[in-house]
Amino acid sequence: MLRGRQDKDNIHNEWCFFLEPAILFYYACTLAVGQGLLSNWEIAMLQLDNRILSRVRLRGRQSGSSASLSRRQFLAGGAAGLAAFGVIADRAHARGLRTRLNRQKKALRFSPRAVALDPNILALIDRATFGFSQATYDEVFAIGQDNWIEEQLDWGLIDDSVLDTMLTAYPTLMMSSQEIYAAYQMNQDVPQFDLWYATLLRFVHSKRQLHGRMVEFWTDHFNVDIQDGLEWAFKTADDRDVIQTYALTTFPQLLNASARSAAMLWYLDNYTNQVGHAQENYAREVMELHTMGVDGGYSQADVEEVARCLTGWTIRNQPNFGEFVYVPQFHDTGSKTVLGNDIPARTAAAGEQDGQDVLDILATHPSTAGFISRKLCVHFLGYDPPEDIVESVKATYLSTGGDIKAMLRVILNAPVLTNLATPKFKRPMHLVVSLLRATDATITDPLGPLYMALLMGHFPFYWPTPDGYPDKLESWATSALPRWQWCTWLFDGSLAQYVDVDPDALIAAEGGNAPGEQANAINRILTGGRFPPSDVAILQDFYDNAIDNDQFAIWDTFGLAASLPSYQWY
Repeated sequence: MLRGRQDKDNIHNEWCFFLEPAILFYYACTLAVGQGLLSNWEIAMLQLDNRILSRVRLRGRQSGSSASLSRRQFLAGGAAGLAAFGVIADRAHARGLRTRLNRQKKALRFSPRAVALDPNILALIDRATFGFSQATYDEVFAIGQDNWIEEQLDWGLIDDSVLDTMLTAYPTLMMSSQEIYAAYQMNQDVPQFDLWYATLLRFVHSKRQLHGRMVEFWTDHFNVDIQDGLEWAFKTADDRDVIQTYALTTFPQLLNASARSAAMLWYLDNYTNQVGHAQENYAREVMELHTMGVDGGYSQADVEEVARCLTGWTIRNQPNFGEFVYVPQFHDTGSKTVLGNDIPARTAAAGEQDGQDVLDILATHPSTAGFISRKLCVHFLGYDPPEDIVESVKATYLSTGGDIKAMLRVILNAPVLTNLATPKFKRPMHLVVSLLRATDATITDPLGPLYMALLMGHFPFYWPTPDGYPDKLESWATSALPRWQWCTWLFDGSLAQYVDVDPDALIAAEGGNAPGEQANAINRILTGGRFPPSDVAILQDFYDNAIDNDQFAIWDTFGLAASLPSYQWY
């Protein structure tokens, strides 16, 4: 696909050939489901894929278009099947659609850059945002790195009115769990898709980028699977009132909010935890995954005692369905011992304090400080962060009572980022969002980019186990084909119904129309000029040797650039 073409007449055949492995993969998955060869999570991903395609077909019927293929036709129909999703197999058609869309396209903010960008600022943007954009670089350059970090940490004061206007299209975002449950029992997809769409738009468009990176981190840390029972009604409030509200406060505050969230109470079954019938799921995971870590020093006896302390912590039914409530008659009133700490016997009416004592013990435990500090360093600095930095962050946690802002100041210190951060492979959502940010893309329908993330195996709130989506290289390094497809389709107009990027205008705005300047311009647009010279040479040679030095060559050169390891890593 990404090469100079001998004959434009072969374009459609080449496109179908490029898609064939994906179609075969889906067909194989369908057969594997029938034979019991897929895990529950893989089956769930295929079910979500079907829900998205159903949504596309519904939109096609509503708009009077022909995009109404069945899933069977999609699996059997090659490129024509993906056209039902809005992937345009005829590139000349794609170019015509883009031309029509661009008649009303906003003016690009790019302008040719004559000087090299500051590598310290670029390093900060890499780690503290979802990817380079010229607009973000200009913000940091204007006020300085330290001031920008402080501004990001005080995220509530940042004007995000443009994003807020976008989010008004999704009314369930501000609803309570009770309201969502009452209004959408017969159409449970609505609150889920609202939340998925809002998540993508926040990551791409929000000026509160560091807050977004922490929301991403805590969402995985306190993972809740939206496909689990009533989570379709509970997860919106959990995202809004727990993760987003407390993402940059203190860890004890966040832990307390999560423990009382209906989404977490439901997901880890503590809503059923009663005296005489202790439910240990949350008790175990709150120590293993949320606080101390699997090697943090707790025992099975501690798990049992924590479960006893949390008896009676459940979900209100009526009124105010979905709110936390403590039910005294469900509580174990006896004395307990947790991690060597004695918790005295209390009356049933006072028993909620047992659970609060547990959360306080866990939040202040040195193992928790170490576990959270290491995870934060992995998130921002690399898969194997320096031990002295981890220890410094841990010391900050202990001295500040788990102040998240204080820990981030240590991690985002300029010398640390510039000298100690090591490369990380972009997880699929990170890759999707970083390209949209770098190109100042116009997202007309978030469904398209989200579907591409789904093909790569990374979809918001959809990880089935309590450990959250992994932050490990080996978990993501095998999704090459859909990653390349995303990088190609974004630039050649195949997804123009969902997201519009104009490579020709980007090149022109960056001064890349002069002979031999195309690769340099693409380098500046996507990375701020950080591709190694060898990659720039590869890109320019690819463009220069394309048979047709027109839009096709530019489109494919952008796609090749985004597919390079230099862009797939950060």
